[in-house]
Amino acid sequence: MTRYLKHARLLAGNLAIIVGLTLVAPPAFGGAPAPGPIAAAATAKVEAIPAASLAQAAPATPATTLAENRDKPFFKTTKGAIALVLLGGALGYMAYSMSNDRIKSPAK
Repeated sequence: MTRYLKHARLLAGNLAIIVGLTLVAPPAFGGAPAPGPIAAAATAKVEAIPAASLAQAAPATPATTLAENRDKPFFKTTKGAIALVLLGGALGYMAYSMSNDRIKSPAK
């Protein structure tokens, strides 16, 4: 029993160190990047286009299904129904596997 406890303490300590270093270490990219020559070229190209041709672009139409789904409760949408089916299947499998477990011990 103590042999496994020593391993658990060692793993917990290593995990705490890794998580601590991950949260404390500065990001590798180090802040906002300076605009490069590609960004300058893109800005110049957009400024060179006449405003009339930019105004001719058709405005994007909002999807009606998104507006309809906002009014519905989550579990009445398709995604909600799928989530309920998966949750029910997982709980059913959990109950089945608990009742048909091969290990019979008094601690269980």
